[in-house]
Amino acid sequence: MTDWIALQSRAADLYDEVLPAITDWDAATPCSDWTAHEVLAHVVDEQLWVPGLLAGGTVDEVADDLEDRLRRLHEATGPELVTDWHAIRPPVAAAWRGTPDDDEVHLSYGLAPAKHYLAQQVFDLAVHAWDLAVSQRIDLRWGDELDRAVLEFVRADLADNPAPELFDPPVPGYEGPDVPARDTALALTGRDPGAWPVRPL
Repeated sequence: MTDWIALQSRAADLYDEVLPAITDWDAATPCSDWTAHEVLAHVVDEQLWVPGLLAGGTVDEVADDLEDRLRRLHEATGPELVTDWHAIRPPVAAAWRGTPDDDEVHLSYGLAPAKHYLAQQVFDLAVHAWDLAVSQRIDLRWGDELDRAVLEFVRADLADNPAPELFDPPVPGYEGPDVPARDTALALTGRDPGAWPVRPL
């Protein structure tokens, strides 16, 4: 059984590794419309919703509660976003630990099991940590267990690219037993790991 709570913690740890290394907040990222600053703003935005949704709030109710925070968030500087990330991480982790897998959560597309939302959030954290790292030309390793879990989630959730407005078509050439699972997962989201020259972190 995949321990998604442990993987959520590991995916969040990636930001402790990459955020201190960001020196160019205007750098391009694999999210072609977003700079490093905008990627982190998205990540913090997504995390802000988690406690309220896991507490049973509807999307509209949580949106009302977050209105002022979200407005300030998108006006924040890069270093301010880093502070926001560190502030939201503990309550998010506590909310996940206190939520049974079979609870239902209100999401933008309807009710979903909390376990699915958790896996989705782990995927989002891991992929965007990589986006931030390569924007600074850094090679960020996820670790074998997170690699495998994210790849399994991507293969199950993004089969046939059901959300073309969110992801580019898969990049060919990254399937096979000799390809790292992380790179296969990234390629399935339309990211080309080989297009970003990097150095070890």
